[in-house]
Amino acid sequence: MAYFHDVSILRPCITGWHIRVKVLRMITVCINPRNALRLVLVDDKGFKIDCWINSEYAKHYAEFLEEDRWFSFTEFRVLENSDRVRLTNHNFRMSVFGTTVVLPADPPSTEPRDSFTPFSSIIDGTVDESVLIDLIGVLSDVGELVNVGTNPSDLTGFRLSFRIRGPCGNAIDGLVSGRSAMEFRKHYDLCVSKPLVCIMRLWKVDRYFDGPKNVRIVNQGLISKVLPYPDVPEAAEFCTMS
Repeated sequence: MAYFHDVSILRPCITGWHIRVKVLRMITVCINPRNALRLVLVDDKGFKIDCWINSEYAKHYAEFLEEDRWFSFTEFRVLENSDRVRLTNHNFRMSVFGTTVVLPADPPSTEPRDSFTPFSSIIDGTVDESVLIDLIGVLSDVGELVNVGTNPSDLTGFRLSFRIRGPCGNAIDGLVSGRSAMEFRKHYDLCVSKPLVCIMRLWKVDRYFDGPKNVRIVNQGLISKVLPYPDVPEAAEFCTMS
């Protein structure tokens, strides 16, 4: 049986890491003249790490890797994560290069549980706002899609507001921008069950003024995602909510 290191112990000063992770999120990042890939990986303990695949190798891995599939990684670099807004709470990130070996892997016997941010920690300001969060709740008050830009064909100007309620009934405002706003509205309109329970994957807490009422969640570009009808134990808490 293969031995895998925990993602939580990855450090730059050590080599020879061998990890088994699920691709939680994968997006294409436009870096002229070619695209790169950015991943969020999670191991069987639930620890996450940000991973970059530069443009030289992005095309190959875009055809090979898939979200929600398990892979093993060896011979990768571990680097300091100095981003102002981090995708995970890991202090480091991974980087795939020429000698990295990535292979499909059997999933663990038990899938990692999601770790959802409590609504109370967002409202009272104890959450780390420099790290993207996962949230589960019920969508409500979804507004109309509007374009605040001067160019109607510029997708970056689109905005859509909503609210999301937690299991105790407390609610937080949300704002989704750009191309994601168009996709959000389209998918919401197609949902047959409303109010809609969903997971907000990798969203940013935005405290735009001081005070508990002046906080919302916003998408961080295309990395943020909405997962409707989640098959997780926490979703049962919302079954009795109207």
